[in-house]
Amino acid sequence: MKLKQVLAIQEILDDRRIPVDMKEKWVYHSESRGEWIDLMELDVIHAIRILRKHIVDIELAEYREEDSYEQSTQ
Repeated sequence: MKLKQVLAIQEILDDRRIPVDMKEKWVYHSESRGEWIDLMELDVIHAIRILRKHIVDIELAEYREEDSYEQSTQ
C-alpha cells in the first residue's frame, strides 16, 4: 500500500481532512534507482525502511561528532 493510499484511508476513518502540507510534493532520491521519487508513491514498508536508514545515519553522525569532541578535549 502506498503512502497516499494510507492518507486517503486515514482521512475517511478520522472523518477529517489531511493537513495541507501532506499534499505537497516531496521527493526522495533513490540510491538504487538513481532517480527522484515522489514520497507519496512509496510503499509503506519502503518508506519505513528509508526513515530507519536516515535515523541511523543521523545518530551515527552525531555519535561520531560527540566522540571526536571528547577525544579533542582529552
